[in-house]
Amino acid sequence: MKARVTSLLMALLALAAPASARLWKPTPQQLAADYTTITHNKGGTAGRVLLQWIAAPAMTGNLQQVMEKYVVLNIIHTVVAPGGLTEWQDIEGVAVTDAAGEALKEVPSDAIPPLLVSLIAANDATLRQSTQGKAKSKILVFEAGAVHACAKGGLVVTFEGERYTFDTPVPGCAAP
Repeated sequence: MKARVTSLLMALLALAAPASARLWKPTPQQLAADYTTITHNKGGTAGRVLLQWIAAPAMTGNLQQVMEKYVVLNIIHTVVAPGGLTEWQDIEGVAVTDAAGEALKEVPSDAIPPLLVSLIAANDATLRQSTQGKAKSKILVFEAGAVHACAKGGLVVTFEGERYTFDTPVPGCAAP
């Protein structure tokens, strides 16, 4: 199980790469993962924001069932320092609402399901190892409320004055 979560996490991190290409013969999970990953190159010294909604349609098995109950977000903000090195910024002041503007309720860390705890730990370990301990990432877990990846609606994440939106149903959802 641990190897499966780690493999899944590595696949999600691969989607975070700065370069992107058109998917060729994508699976429904790939379509969902592609849509629920936003890379915002803010330009100049503002850096780059990577926002991932780890949504149920991008998962399989038990993890897919858990993700239907939660909205899990991974946020990274980097800037390039004058010497060319990447600096990882702290993530603060994130607001998350459904399409109607209702705030989602954040899940306290001691109430996060074990499967999500292992996913978060694997993400943190992978980032630390791949960036020599310099990476900063913020994973937030919310009760899904009215947000469901395969139902009509949406998700809005506000961070540093920018509104990042996801319309639902996301690509990759099974046809009704």
